[in-house]
Parts: sequence; structure tokens; C-alpha cells
Amino acid sequence: MKFEDGPIAIMSAINRENDFLFSKLLECLNITKMESIYLRTIASNPGITQYKIATEKRIDKSLVTKYISILETKNFIEKKQLDKRSKGLYLTKLGEKVLAEIKNFTPDLQAQFKDLFSEEEKEIFLKLLIKLKNRLEEINEREYFYSKKY
Repeated sequence: MKFEDGPIAIMSAINRENDFLFSKLLECLNITKMESIYLRTIASNPGITQYKIATEKRIDKSLVTKYISILETKNFIEKKQLDKRSKGLYLTKLGEKVLAEIKNFTPDLQAQFKDLFSEEEKEIFLKLLIKLKNRLEEINEREYFYSKKY
């Protein structure tokens, strides 16, 4: 394999495999990626209102209502009266359990690779990954794709 054909293509393939595993986890938990984002938002901001989610995330209110209704139907969240006019959103015990499973995905997956590399290989590999990440960040800062004409 030529080096020019390698690193990004391999990273893309790794990302696809990771996404596949994550999608399978979410499927087992009966939740979509978008619903998991709402769960994280509510967990980070207990008592947040639907209106606040819509305004802070710049999402159409009807779309927020749709996802909140789904999460409520699945018993992942509940609404509690904050005052006369607004209700806050909170995770239920089931929602907390599902979110914990989602948060454990990366550490659990990473544990399956603990014996793949020697300590020296791990150090070299991490340094190489950091170099790749830094280069991608540089490209993003330069707005590489915005300057190209297709």
C-alpha cells in the first residue's frame, strides 16, 4: 500500500466500524443517535425546558417537541412543573441507566484493545494519532475545503 492512499482511508474505515458498533449499542438500548444527544443535553442541564433546548441549540421547537415526546414515551425522561408556565426535563432511572451505557461505550471498547500493542507500540501509535489529529485541525483552521472549487 502506498502511504498516500493509507492514513485517512484507514481512519475512515475505523470510524465506520466504530459507528457500526455504536449504532448496534443504540439499537439494543432502543434509542437513536439524535435521542441520545437529547438525553445528554438533559443530563447536563437537569430541569432544562424544551424552549431553552430549542433556543440554545437553534432547533425548531416542533422538532424538540417530537424528540422529547419520544423520550417521554420510552420512559427515559420526565417533565416536572417548574412554575405556572414551564416544565423542566429530567432523566428517569431508566434514562440514567441508558445514558450510563452510552457513556461506557468508548471505555468498554477501548478495553478490548488493551493487549493488542506493547507499551512501546502504544506510545508510538498515540503519538502518530496525535500528529494526524493536529494536521486535521490545521486543515480545518485553514478552511481547506471552503477554498476549493469543485
